[in-house]
Amino acid sequence: SLSPQVASIIIVDNTPGDSPVSGLIERSGLANVDLHALGDNLGIAMGLNEGLRQAVSRGATHVLLSDQDSLPSEGMVSGLLQAMELAGAEGIRVAAVGPTFIDRNTGITFPFQAKVPGKFFYGHVMPTEERPVVEALTLITSGKLVPVEALSDVGWMRDDLFIDKVDIEWCLRARARGWHVFGTCLAYMNHTMGDGDLDVWYFGWRKETDYSPLRVYYQVRNYIALCRESWIDLRWKIRNGWYTFGVVYSQVFFGRYGLKALRMAVRGVWDGLRNRMGRYEPA
Repeated sequence: SLSPQVASIIIVDNTPGDSPVSGLIERSGLANVDLHALGDNLGIAMGLNEGLRQAVSRGATHVLLSDQDSLPSEGMVSGLLQAMELAGAEGIRVAAVGPTFIDRNTGITFPFQAKVPGKFFYGHVMPTEERPVVEALTLITSGKLVPVEALSDVGWMRDDLFIDKVDIEWCLRARARGWHVFGTCLAYMNHTMGDGDLDVWYFGWRKETDYSPLRVYYQVRNYIALCRESWIDLRWKIRNGWYTFGVVYSQVFFGRYGLKALRMAVRGVWDGLRNRMGRYEPA
């Protein structure tokens, strides 16, 4: 899906041991795909950084980030470029543009986190035909188009987070340095959130993302890590704290793992408080 939309594709495989991807690339017959196998799971942040370094060394002007569980729509990249041009028309420094994405598990079309007039905390906005590009607070990693100029100023992904909130931290850091990020409906992407979906009671039944206990750990630990950063708005910390509590609530009471998810959440709190970062290592 991406091959006809970009100049080249760099696959960073962090599968422990031998990469299972090389055979797939050979059978695809695609000439613009290169594989960089890390031989171990070093986390999404380090994997992204490896791919970004490769792209920059090849003279790329823009880099598109993509997870393995994403399916870009036809013309997604050209839509992102168009949105970036519109967003930067008045001299605004654009750090990244992301597509509207649809969760393949729940079918939910997600809005973008944004400042909403009249709201103390952040709210959510959905781009429309009349307003196809909206300024956002954060974007998910997959589908995010980043100009190398912004990457040079903002810096790499924070690899000690390992996974979860890597994308959020980078976007908030970019905004703290005077850059802006945008979401658009000029580009669409199907994306898999978590491991499935859950029916959760929250003043009525609703669909939420199902996470493994390990992902609950990283969500909680990394939220605490971001709370240490003075350049992140206190309002975001409070609002995202409620979201993180909601993740724990949904997984403990309605998820498949119950008490195991709770234990990992508690471990995430403990490791976050003592600044034990990187890959989770069982005690």
